[in-house]
Amino acid sequence: MKTKSWKKRIGSVVLCGMIGTCLHTAMQPLPAVHAANIGGILGTVIQGAAATQQVNEVIKYYESEEGRRKLFEGYKEKYGVSDNYYRQQQLDEMMPRLTKGIAAVDPSIHQKPYLYFVNKQQSFNAFCSMGHVMSVNEGLYSLTDNPDEVAVVLAHEMGHGQKNHVASGMRKKLNVAIAAGVLGSAVGGSALTNLAMNIAVNQIDTVAITKSAEWEADNLAFDYVINAGYNPGAAAAIWQRVEEKYGKSKSSFAGEIFSPSDHPTHQQRRENYVKKLFEYSGKHVTAEKGVVKVNGKALVKPAAAGDQSGAERSYFVLGNLAAAYHNGHNKSNAYASGNTLMLGQQPIMACHAGDPSASELADLLNRIK
Repeated sequence: MKTKSWKKRIGSVVLCGMIGTCLHTAMQPLPAVHAANIGGILGTVIQGAAATQQVNEVIKYYESEEGRRKLFEGYKEKYGVSDNYYRQQQLDEMMPRLTKGIAAVDPSIHQKPYLYFVNKQQSFNAFCSMGHVMSVNEGLYSLTDNPDEVAVVLAHEMGHGQKNHVASGMRKKLNVAIAAGVLGSAVGGSALTNLAMNIAVNQIDTVAITKSAEWEADNLAFDYVINAGYNPGAAAAIWQRVEEKYGKSKSSFAGEIFSPSDHPTHQQRRENYVKKLFEYSGKHVTAEKGVVKVNGKALVKPAAAGDQSGAERSYFVLGNLAAAYHNGHNKSNAYASGNTLMLGQQPIMACHAGDPSASELADLLNRIK
């Protein structure tokens, strides 16, 4: 990314504009006042075209290996690097697993492996920036320590990365900044590059991600966690947990660091995943108000256990059942293995105090499945 080469390109654009203007005025002279107005308009168009070209060059730079490394270091300096070895080790284990799952449907991920780290921020958040640069706040773990739920958060952010949602948002932000005269007359390379770095590292929450992009990232995350071998029910469970902790309104959350006002509600996201689980199961299983249903008949309403509510647990049971039906385990009988309900080779539910016994649930499941 060299300013000199940009200037040459801009010079070509300006020259073409001048030639076009000269030919036009030679063929059809215009009154001076109109010519002045058109000259101003053409000047604006030429500058806009040059600025757009430069913005594209900046985005391309930060998607390059050199540029994304600079972003990575910028984020580490801005947010700090967590010294929690366990959290970083968990992330180191999960990212290759998710990468493999994503590669099953999008091999392009291998062309730009994600750069990631756990930062020191205590707010409940995570983000993915340009160049596949990701970071997870320590505060995320204040809400959930469940690997399946954490995987959903990571997969959502990787969905943004795979579809270049952040680059698109950054392009809009830079164009708005230029149009508003933030750079003044200095539209050149270094000024624009520095502005992009400043927005990415210091103003990431102002880079708009559209609601449609959020839905796309959510839907991609569902496929990603399944391909990576995580419980797909965790996708609904995490939103149940968010609602229980933060209420029914929207809140800052992983994937919502960008323009929270444009995001779906917790309930909408949870119910979207419930519908996807229903479809994934071949339309055999669902969950509603904490009750897991098989073929329209109630199987179980899990009790609260550990730090999970009964409703949150119901979505994990739903995920296991959906996987069992999807993979054909429902052709086998349900049975109890200790305190665990099994369907074929698929564990369905570990029964705790307040739950029916695994043998009771096996008998019921065999009657209704």
